[in-house]
Amino acid sequence: MIKATDIYAASHEGLDIILYYYPQAEGCVDNKKKFKRRPDEDDASACIKKYQECYKVTDFGDAGTAMSPVDICMYEENIRFPEAIALLASRYNVTDELKRSVNKPDIRKRPATADEAEGSRFFELEEKFTDEQLQVLGPRVKQEHVDALHWYVAKSISYVRNREVTTKYTTPTYPIFMRECIVTKKDGGTDKFYKIYEPLNPDKQWRFSYTPDGVKPKQYINGFAELQKAFRDFNAQEEKSFSSDPKNQDAQYKEQKLKEAFICSGERDALCVRALGCHPLWFNSETYKITPEEIKEIYKYVERIYNIPDIDDTGIRKGTELALRFLDIYTIWLPEWLGYYRDQRGKPRKDFRDFVGLRPKQEDFRNLLTLAMPAKFWVESWSERSRKMTYEVNTAYLHYFLTLNGFYTLKDDNSNDVRYIRRQGCIISEIKAKDILAFLKRFAIERYLPVDIRNLILNSPRTGESSLAQLDEIKLNFRNYTPKDQYIFFEKETWEVSKDSVKSLQGQIPGNRSAWESNVIPHKVKILPPMFKWSHIKDSEDRDIFDVTITEHKSCFFNYLINTSRLYWRKELEYAWRDKGVDEADKYRSEHKFDISGPLLSPDEIREQKQNLLNKMFAIGYNMHRYKSPSRAWALYAMDNKIGEDDECNGRSGKSFLFKTFRFFMRTVNLSGRNPRLLENPHVFDQVDAHTDFVLVDDCDRYLPMSQFYDNITSGMTVNPKNNKSFFIEFEDSPKFGFTTNYVPREFDPSTSARMLYMVFSDYYHQKTEENDYLESRSIRDDFDRNLMTNTDYSEEDWNWDLNFFAQCLQFYLAMADRSIKIQPPMDNIIKRKQKADMGSDFEDWAYCYFAEDSENVNTPIVRELVYEDFIAASKSKRDFWKMQRFTRALRSFSELCPYIAEMNPVDLLNKSGRYLQKIDGKTKEMIYMRTRQKNGDPVAFIPHTENSDGDTPF
Repeated sequence: MIKATDIYAASHEGLDIILYYYPQAEGCVDNKKKFKRRPDEDDASACIKKYQECYKVTDFGDAGTAMSPVDICMYEENIRFPEAIALLASRYNVTDELKRSVNKPDIRKRPATADEAEGSRFFELEEKFTDEQLQVLGPRVKQEHVDALHWYVAKSISYVRNREVTTKYTTPTYPIFMRECIVTKKDGGTDKFYKIYEPLNPDKQWRFSYTPDGVKPKQYINGFAELQKAFRDFNAQEEKSFSSDPKNQDAQYKEQKLKEAFICSGERDALCVRALGCHPLWFNSETYKITPEEIKEIYKYVERIYNIPDIDDTGIRKGTELALRFLDIYTIWLPEWLGYYRDQRGKPRKDFRDFVGLRPKQEDFRNLLTLAMPAKFWVESWSERSRKMTYEVNTAYLHYFLTLNGFYTLKDDNSNDVRYIRRQGCIISEIKAKDILAFLKRFAIERYLPVDIRNLILNSPRTGESSLAQLDEIKLNFRNYTPKDQYIFFEKETWEVSKDSVKSLQGQIPGNRSAWESNVIPHKVKILPPMFKWSHIKDSEDRDIFDVTITEHKSCFFNYLINTSRLYWRKELEYAWRDKGVDEADKYRSEHKFDISGPLLSPDEIREQKQNLLNKMFAIGYNMHRYKSPSRAWALYAMDNKIGEDDECNGRSGKSFLFKTFRFFMRTVNLSGRNPRLLENPHVFDQVDAHTDFVLVDDCDRYLPMSQFYDNITSGMTVNPKNNKSFFIEFEDSPKFGFTTNYVPREFDPSTSARMLYMVFSDYYHQKTEENDYLESRSIRDDFDRNLMTNTDYSEEDWNWDLNFFAQCLQFYLAMADRSIKIQPPMDNIIKRKQKADMGSDFEDWAYCYFAEDSENVNTPIVRELVYEDFIAASKSKRDFWKMQRFTRALRSFSELCPYIAEMNPVDLLNKSGRYLQKIDGKTKEMIYMRTRQKNGDPVAFIPHTENSDGDTPF
């Protein structure tokens, strides 16, 4: 048992506690300097002084008496002494935790005698409990209470095995208790067995055992025999008083029931109830399922049954089950604050013994009783006038009944409307008031309740929406993630995914987390082995080099993703077979239908395709992880790899299908990106709320400005819903973003690239048209002869493989997140597409003519302004559209794409500002110099101008 002196020893004689509550007292220790204990006082009047056991505070402006650190805690926290001790013990890490080296029995062994049978067990009992042993059982427990429930201290317990007697002796730090349990046999006789209880055993599962074997029945209620005896004793006393009253000499005494009995969750809880003057009942395990016959038998002796369940997950579940099975039972729910304190094993306190340890007074127990309610939400009464039973809805009982069944209103600071929900385990579904009424009607029918009660449900204003709007409001934790984990919810289980493993969880999720029903994947799953293995090294230039090996699997989605990453599929599947047999080609295509590293590809091509695949798996994992880190605030950006002409819209590559699969895992809002003025709509995010996980801007127009999404990606976001007030979602709770486009991005500046996690899709899936040279059209369905991830075409096995793949992508990403790695796809083709887009077809045609390999405009300085004028005249372009800045950008793109141009404006020609300037006719002009390549690939030599406009000589 923790004492105040133990806490003082761990808090610098209590000084840490004083300064915790009064930090302004720093510098006022053991001197005459005073501090203000109360902010509103005019003059400082409190001082700190060291006493024998601890420091204390005396406030001469208040009571003027020295307050100990525990007194201060009690005053400031408004709690009692036991709670203050528990609170401070937790804060300063003071424990009386059970230890194997201390909490152990005295065990001795000896040879068995001839009359000690093999397998037998015998024991020796003490006459009385010590005060310390009683304190273990409960703060109010006395000898009379353990006697009433037939508890004893076992001086020793012995058992014979292999002709050796092992004896376990009680010690001061390891008491062994035994309870004598009476069993009534069918013939009316009795038998008995003993329940052995070792409350301080560090191994919780070994606290209980029974002797002798075979006597304890399967169905047994502890305390029931004692309840029957209490009933008989009570009525014997009442009958005696009744008979001694002259007024009753001709009357027959009628037996009376006891007022109440209490179902407890364990031995110590039962003793604490007994110490409060009540009659406890308890079972031998949490899984015990009491029968209706047993409940009926108990009601023969008492007017009311109370149940006091533990407040851990199991206790709440079992307490709810009992309340809903037997509607007349009153449930005493222990207060939530009890779990804020820790027990001897360092676990949150959860049972009635823990409550009594902190609130030991009789009035505290009676206060709990006033809050107890039954699940039976109607009250019956006999009407003498109508000579029949009448019914009335009790509103408090009704709301309690609905709460037991998971009905609440959801706390939502961003809405004025009442949001009704139903909570079943960790799954939350949003409902309407009429759904609650429908539930009540269904319940009445299933329970065969009288028609008067069914009419009451329909007609009473207490079941109307105005009353239901007052249901308990609940605030739920929908954060189904931590920085290192993600929870994925399925019908029968939940997966906890981390970088190291995928684990299956049953029941409540750590942190009391919840998930919307729409986020629950309605499929049965089984964790499968890894479908890919990856490796990561650093090369000589400290670049990240990845490799992936694909293992045998049956995931259709994985195979689809592989084919969208095959950048060189035409070389492998078409060009290589132009002059070969059809059968041979078909055989190869069949054997390598889903192969990221086909044998006809070069090592560099395989490496590029693997990087493309790894990037997609990384991006999937990133989006699956709901946690948002400010240092990893990215949006997915998916585009096509194929280089097309300006205005060519490629598409049909399978991008949107990937993004649409996220809806199986998260709450998604879809926006059409075809409108370049999308964000000019003030209600564009009308569908977004605090529970939205992902916003997909699909099929983006080429001119949709990414910069307008910057704040939404890296900061929180403001939502302006129609017909409601706007609200702000903090960054941590705001959704991630994704974009798909058939066009090359217009913005590749550092601000955009830092926010984007690019994804590149090959044209393996494509549409044949008159404008392209594809041999055929190929869709995702063509590869699999069915639609992927649909309920009509997919089996549970198919779903299981794909869902496992997504979980493994998440696991892959979490391993990379630890290393601060961002895996981008091969970007060469994308950069080329960007450069072609910068030029446009008109400019490209003009540039190839103007800077022809053998023209006089290459390998010589030309005034940029003159070149610009030539282009405007030749192409008949508008100057407002082709401003000088865009023209210069197009020139650079041409120089990088043109195969015979080595570079534009060699660095040796540039001044300190990075510009190539010359004086022409006395005026400084900006120049262009297109340097070509020789046939061997080396740049053509050039003779630089000897002096630039700044007077600097390059050589």
